[in-house]
Amino acid sequence: MPPQRCAKSPKSNSSVDKINSFATFSQALSTRLPSANDTLSIDALLVELNPQLETIIRFSGSPRAKSQRAELDRTGTELWNLCTRQRRENVDGTAAAPAARKKLLLRSRTYAFFMISIARGVPSGAEPQLADVVHVMKLALKAGKTCLDEAGASSSALKLAETAWKTDNFPVMEFMYSKGHLQPNALDPTSAEKMTEILFEIGKDLSKKEDFGMAVRWLERGCDIINAQDLSLLSRDAIELRLSVCQALIHALLGLGTPESSEKALDLVSYIESEIGENPIVLLLRLELLQKAPAEIFDIEAYADILRRMVRSFNFSEAHFKLLVHHARKLHDKSPTLATSVVDGMLRGTIVSSGRGEWVERLVLLRIWMETTQRDGMRAIEELMGVLVGVQDNLSEPFGASTAVGALTLIWKKIEVNYNQGHFDFADGWCQIALQPLFQNGGPANMSRLGRKLILCALGRNNAERARRVFQGMSETAQNEPMTRYLMYKAALRSSDQELAAQCLERVALSAPEDPNFLYACVLEAQQAGDKVCAMQAMKQLVEKFEFSETSPIHLPALLRCNIRLAVSIAESVKGARERQSTVEEVLVLFEGAIEAIQRGLKDKDGNRLFTVKELDWFCQNAYNLGLKHSDSWDVKHLIRLYNSCLAMAKHYPEDLPAEAASDLAFRTMFCDFIAAAALVSLARTEDNVEQQLQHYLVMRRHVVAYNAALEKQMSDGLDTRLKSDLTAKLATLMVFDFEAAMALKKTDELGFIIRTAVTCRDVNTLKAMGDIALRGKLPGQGKQPNPPRIVFHHRWLRGDRCLPCRVSTARSSLFHTRRHRQRDLGAREDEGRQTSKVHPVHVPRPITTRCGAGAEADEAGRRRGEGFSQGAFAFPLLFNPPHPPPSSLFQHPFPAEELEWLVTVGFNQAVDAYNVRHDDECNTWADLALNLAHYADDGGELEKTVLENRMKLKFDLP
Repeated sequence: MPPQRCAKSPKSNSSVDKINSFATFSQALSTRLPSANDTLSIDALLVELNPQLETIIRFSGSPRAKSQRAELDRTGTELWNLCTRQRRENVDGTAAAPAARKKLLLRSRTYAFFMISIARGVPSGAEPQLADVVHVMKLALKAGKTCLDEAGASSSALKLAETAWKTDNFPVMEFMYSKGHLQPNALDPTSAEKMTEILFEIGKDLSKKEDFGMAVRWLERGCDIINAQDLSLLSRDAIELRLSVCQALIHALLGLGTPESSEKALDLVSYIESEIGENPIVLLLRLELLQKAPAEIFDIEAYADILRRMVRSFNFSEAHFKLLVHHARKLHDKSPTLATSVVDGMLRGTIVSSGRGEWVERLVLLRIWMETTQRDGMRAIEELMGVLVGVQDNLSEPFGASTAVGALTLIWKKIEVNYNQGHFDFADGWCQIALQPLFQNGGPANMSRLGRKLILCALGRNNAERARRVFQGMSETAQNEPMTRYLMYKAALRSSDQELAAQCLERVALSAPEDPNFLYACVLEAQQAGDKVCAMQAMKQLVEKFEFSETSPIHLPALLRCNIRLAVSIAESVKGARERQSTVEEVLVLFEGAIEAIQRGLKDKDGNRLFTVKELDWFCQNAYNLGLKHSDSWDVKHLIRLYNSCLAMAKHYPEDLPAEAASDLAFRTMFCDFIAAAALVSLARTEDNVEQQLQHYLVMRRHVVAYNAALEKQMSDGLDTRLKSDLTAKLATLMVFDFEAAMALKKTDELGFIIRTAVTCRDVNTLKAMGDIALRGKLPGQGKQPNPPRIVFHHRWLRGDRCLPCRVSTARSSLFHTRRHRQRDLGAREDEGRQTSKVHPVHVPRPITTRCGAGAEADEAGRRRGEGFSQGAFAFPLLFNPPHPPPSSLFQHPFPAEELEWLVTVGFNQAVDAYNVRHDDECNTWADLALNLAHYADDGGELEKTVLENRMKLKFDLP
């Protein structure tokens, strides 16, 4: 099996390719070298030769194949010999060869030497042949000597001077330069360029060491050498080197700081400008000349003018841009106004449209920074706004986040300074700048802060309308932030916009569970503004939204007390009925909220009850006193809720109260039960809805039971005569209410207990009132016959030694003196053209009719009950004064004239009521009854005549 050949490595292949390229280029060079006599062809060959020479010098390999080595040696030897012949021909020729051709031949011969060296070389580890070593060394010596001969003594002296400079040996450096006889006109362009470069480095280094005198000497030598050459023969690098040497010389002259050196530097700048025109470098040199001038003669206008010229000649390079920014900052130190105008020119120029967004961002930041370091004025703010608007028009997108945040940071500092100093117009202007679309990537949080600061500025200037416009221009998220709503709450207070204040308060309250500070601030703002309604609403929100605990900084009872006082003050001061009703409702809600808090059993951080006995006394007593104070002006339903709150609070007193406090509490609860019961009766009597009416009666009976139980307990503990009499009288009144409620609820089986309790009160008026209620009610066993009331009266009232009319009269008058009457006018009425007059022979308050249904059904039921009662009552005169008395009269006394007159009046009034509601049949019935009764009056027919005249005034609609 034949041995396998190892694959060549990539490195080996690369070496072979390079060796082949060396040979190929050598052959091409040998072909073109003899004809390269002009400058263009020489430069073209040098351009190709220089990189090949650098490559072969760095090459460290050697050819492995013998044929490749032989080929490389052959082509190298041919090139070497060609260079030798060409050099001899140039020396022997009549015309001197150009320096560039000498350089070409020298470098070509060096290239040939390295080819032969590679061809005669051996691989690492191998023993070289002596003949090859000797041959290569001979060629090396010849090549080195040729290089030295071409460079000459001047170059050697310059090299020695350079070495002395690097070792800081200045005497030797000066000596070697003088010994070399380096005359500017004696050097070719290449040598002159090389010498100038070395002299430039020496002078620049001396300038860095601030040895400006020596730097000027060596740089002037460099200028003399390079300026002595024909500029057309110099390379581009040499032209740039010439300008650099002049620039360094100007710096060194300025470093001397003498008038002569400054004048010389100015002349040199003018000379350069005459050659290359208004170049940025020339302008920069003029800036440096101006900077070196003393402060007292510094020409600021000229400095700014040169900067403007530099802006116009901007070459869109990073170095030029940085240079402009640097000198703009320098100008700002001397004249901020001129510096801002220069930067404005940059932002209005071609830089913005160059597509380099980072340049625009840096310039805008610089411009804002410049403005923030100056004193504020609306004109300056408006100018900056105009510049930013112009930049925005030339950009397709806003600045990046980092630039936007940086700009907003600078602006925010200025806003804060102006706001804290009370310059609200300046702060407003800076906020407007910050809200430009250029900075919209600054983040929504920053935009919200700026919007709120604008609102604060508007408030600072008492411009609530401006604050409202700013608020409407904010995003919805920013509008609903607690801080924003709090500021708009302040604006609403100042403009007396309670609707906006309520909206803002609602939003602020949503954050109260986590942070109640904004609600505290709202309360304080409302109090400072003197707006009691808003202050009450704010405290109410604080009570409702904030979750109170042991660690809460708010003392809940104190907060509730303040809120109640404020609400009561508002309720007592408002004049409109609707506003008063709303405020009273707030008072009741606060008391009910206090009850809920008491029921939760809140404790402080020490574990003590938050609502102490003193706190309970305050809430309980104030609820009771408010009810008494406003019993004639507040709605009955509100009074009932208020007394219920008082009763609920009384249940949370501790059991170990002192005797006096416990007694006061007991009497207070009894009075609350009494007043609540009376209010519920009044409410029930005016309620149209039967279900609600019965519910009121039911609740009222509970208060009666509570009062009775409390009275029994007080009786057992002993009471003085006066207090006992008063409490018993109140119980008697409650028994009448209880009797009425039992009748309405059809609890007839409980009437006996009520009457027995009433008997213990020893008040005949109570029983009389109950009798009147019974007469007007419908007791079990009563039918719909016309005369059952007469039978009942006859059965119950004929017992005893008093006559029936006297008892009826007494019961009637007692009832009207003890009950609460429905407020209704018994005089003249007008109903759609019907105008009538009621008969008023005797002033009699109208009794209350108990309703058994709602609406028309209730009215009809009331009429039926009224008809039954009245017709029965009207039968009494017939018993006493019949048209044809029976042979054996049952009664000993005639019917009293006063009672007869009262019955006639009541009957005709019922007729008028029916007439007003267009119940004509009912009206005729009542009118006939009244007229019949009036016939029996013993007054000569006066009463009958009056009734008849009034009846004739009733005009019925014909069908």
